[in-house]
Amino acid sequence: MTAPDSRPAPGLLARALKKVGELTSPETRSGKVFTKAERGLTQVAARLAESPTFLRVSGGLMRRGFTLQIRRTSLMEKTLHSLRVPTSSEVDSLRDQLRRMGDQVEALGSQLEHVVELLERQEQPPAASEASPSLSHTVPAPAEPVPAPRRRRSGSTR
Repeated sequence: MTAPDSRPAPGLLARALKKVGELTSPETRSGKVFTKAERGLTQVAARLAESPTFLRVSGGLMRRGFTLQIRRTSLMEKTLHSLRVPTSSEVDSLRDQLRRMGDQVEALGSQLEHVVELLERQEQPPAASEASPSLSHTVPAPAEPVPAPRRRRSGSTR
């Protein structure tokens, strides 16, 4: 049996973090060097961030990178079209259309349930509604039938 004050050996991560703490501590020589280097690099980065030349060059590089990405995407989509494979943008568009269609089917289903309830109320014999006081407080059926929802044209979008 082990003694209650004994602890398991620290893991690799714990030892590594302890070593980093020792190396960067301001009391140690390596920590003082680290602090000095950090201050120097921070000053250099601040000067670069304010430099118009650096900003112009980095902006140009970013613009070229984005342009290259747009061209690469366009080329990939053209290649996929030639192979008759749907592109990711087409799949996303189809997913959105399918989601909207599912929402419309759900709305249509709830409308149909409501219409069925109204028809069931109209088909009940009048004697049954007079005998049951709980049904006298229900919403009366409309005088006109509920119009069917309009069908959308296949080319239109919302």
